[in-house]
Amino acid sequence: MQHPESVSSGNPCPVLRALVAHGLANDQFEPVGRLASTISRMAAESDGGKKLPTSLVALIAVTANGLSPATVLRNAREGVHLSGLRRGPLDKQGAGSRVLDQHGQVDEEQLDRLAGFGCDKRMADGGAELGLDASEVAQFLKANWERAKGRRRVIDRGLMRGEWPVLLEVLGKTGPDGRYLAFADIRRLVVEQALPERLTSRLGKVA
Repeated sequence: MQHPESVSSGNPCPVLRALVAHGLANDQFEPVGRLASTISRMAAESDGGKKLPTSLVALIAVTANGLSPATVLRNAREGVHLSGLRRGPLDKQGAGSRVLDQHGQVDEEQLDRLAGFGCDKRMADGGAELGLDASEVAQFLKANWERAKGRRRVIDRGLMRGEWPVLLEVLGKTGPDGRYLAFADIRRLVVEQALPERLTSRLGKVA
């Protein structure tokens, strides 16, 4: 695996940062088709086996750096500029979780705040761990939306729904009481740019 410092601060997405750190994506220009295939495969290999259409991921990817025809065409031809996503259409610019600041640094206070929305979840093996289920993720998003009043954009609500709820499906675990996001996995994703080992072993390629 590459050292986490190799991930650019210009990439604000925890999942994409982890893909770069694992050698599963190029921090500069990643071909749209390959990125879409990797993300779709990651979703399919998750515990829930969520189906994520490659075409939908590709559509998001070509507009990730900007909506101008020239930028969309460049992304389609050369790939997504992952280290140039900050300040782009998909960057919520403070209207999201804020677990990463504008310089790509981890904000521990915001991680603690996120943890406060969860509670102990029963694990499949009978143990317990801190996590967030769908209801708690929804509460977290609602609080983020209210906090961003005065600086939020209409598009940010849609971006929120495409982030943490999708993370729940892709990185979540299934316990006796349903599906949940383990906070330990979230913290590792944000701080270490690392995906859960149970997922990387299924993807079959870790640099």
